[in-house]
Amino acid sequence: MRILVCIKQVPFVDQLKFDLATKRLIREGVGTEINPFDRRAISAAVNLRNQFGGEVIVITMGPPQAREALLEALAMGCDRAVHLLGREFAGADTLATARALAQACRKIGFDLVLCGKYSTDAETAQVPPMLAELLDVPQVTGVTRLEFADDGKHFTATREVDDGFETIAATIPAVLSAAERLIKPIRVGPQDLEPARQKPLETWGAADLATEVSGFGLAGSPTFVSDIYSIEPTRKRVIRTVDGAVKTVVQDTVRDLLDEGLFETGRSLPQRAIRPHRSTGLKPGSGSKERAIWVVAELVEDRIRPVTFELLGRGSELAGVIGGELAAVLIGHNVAPHAKTLAAYGADRVLLADAPALASYSTEGYTTVLANAIRQHDPYAVLLPSTANGRDLAPRVAARLNIGLTGDCIGLEIDAQQRLVQLKPAFGGNIVAPILTKTRPAMATVRPGMLLSAAPDFSREAVIEPLAIDHGDAIRTQVVSVERSASAGVELDNATIIVGVGMGIGGPENLPSVQELAATLGAAIGATRRVVDAGWLPRQMQIGLTGRSVAPRLYVALGISGKFNHVVGIQRAGLVLAINNDPKADIFKQCDYGVVGDWAMVVPALVQALREVKRK
Repeated sequence: MRILVCIKQVPFVDQLKFDLATKRLIREGVGTEINPFDRRAISAAVNLRNQFGGEVIVITMGPPQAREALLEALAMGCDRAVHLLGREFAGADTLATARALAQACRKIGFDLVLCGKYSTDAETAQVPPMLAELLDVPQVTGVTRLEFADDGKHFTATREVDDGFETIAATIPAVLSAAERLIKPIRVGPQDLEPARQKPLETWGAADLATEVSGFGLAGSPTFVSDIYSIEPTRKRVIRTVDGAVKTVVQDTVRDLLDEGLFETGRSLPQRAIRPHRSTGLKPGSGSKERAIWVVAELVEDRIRPVTFELLGRGSELAGVIGGELAAVLIGHNVAPHAKTLAAYGADRVLLADAPALASYSTEGYTTVLANAIRQHDPYAVLLPSTANGRDLAPRVAARLNIGLTGDCIGLEIDAQQRLVQLKPAFGGNIVAPILTKTRPAMATVRPGMLLSAAPDFSREAVIEPLAIDHGDAIRTQVVSVERSASAGVELDNATIIVGVGMGIGGPENLPSVQELAATLGAAIGATRRVVDAGWLPRQMQIGLTGRSVAPRLYVALGISGKFNHVVGIQRAGLVLAINNDPKADIFKQCDYGVVGDWAMVVPALVQALREVKRK
């Protein structure tokens, strides 16, 4: 079995600084490492090679110092390495990167390509699906478990989704992306590096991959960064210490939260009503189809996922600015009844693809339907949710159509030239880069919880237009089992209040107290990585760098130390309340209000105080 592993060298994100004057990231003195997800991909590849024989070849595209990442990968057990190096590769976006990697993969030949789920600096998760499309092989992203049959060709891969897990069967060749829990990474010691230097390490330039090199680097990138700026929030850091007076400290803290608008939806996060076409003056169906904005609807257990309504809300506003219509794309089986709801939330037109083969989400089936529809109708922009399925689908569609994609956006604007400006966070969420697209349509995925949904008007009607169902033999994967185990993970998308659980609560036996606080606040529950690793709560509830980002009005951190990997997931929270018995905990540097004290004493007092407020 010949296995290729595509890796990236990334900076230690928590060491990066931003120069406000020059609007540049300060990289001097910042260390680098192999992207953590890529370490899992390397380890899985080495295990498969040891099981079935063959070789593991590691590939990276990067500056000269990326050679060190390749040497470490060789020390982990890879057999040889290829370094794509040259100025022609510089400035590449995800599609140009995937294009170069695909050419290298073809040149080498492969049975299996493994990548990390995403890189911790850019967090796009776009390269693996784009690579799969350019290589014309099936994909499974976010793999947490991988098993091969004895023939070394048939495999099942368990994929982590937002509300559970899906187990998918397929055959090689294929592209897989490794999630954090797929395997523990192989450890490398100093004694392993010297033997690694004796292994083959080739350097290839753009001319070694293609006679025409304009598809690589900046020249081949359909998206570009127009600016860069910092959005690191400024926290109030009002910290109170419990010295026997728990009730007083809690009451003072609750008073501050009430002053901030707790229980008043119009205070901390203004919920202005977005009424479809009422504010723009357009009538349903009167917008230009040539300036159409499409929203790809996502269903979870036959219900429209709330992020779809957020995209329709913002899409309605953007369509009003450019004089276009707002269309919803609805793919599935027996899903036509949802068209009325999509119309109520702003859709002028519902593009409907309904077929038994589309009943379950499949990357290739949905890609074929959506890509063909885009080719036929040529919309101005296509918006998808940045969910497990959205991140799986959008990159493959973009690669098939050779168009730009901006992933994981937190906002969308129209500039003076009527271009779609896509606001993309990076480096843990502290930096935002406005992205523009050279190609049509512009395509973006948007994080749940970032936008306001439209106020529904169920008197509205939309034009229903069937889409051609021509997936042919496109679906080369089969869903063999589904485990829906964490609906609470989906609830985090739009939660206005979240109670975060850290190891400091002591153990899972104390979760009922957390749940009582959450019920009193009307909150969802999230967790740190260590909590989900310990099995106290489902993995889909993990918040942080390798989990999900959230944007509640209020985030309550219980027993959370506040390390960078968790805090980056709550950057967009309106307010942060921290409760921890360690006055030196990092979370107190990242909160608006803090209580230093035993959570087991503070939380019951907080529940009582909140109940008294709600009774008034």
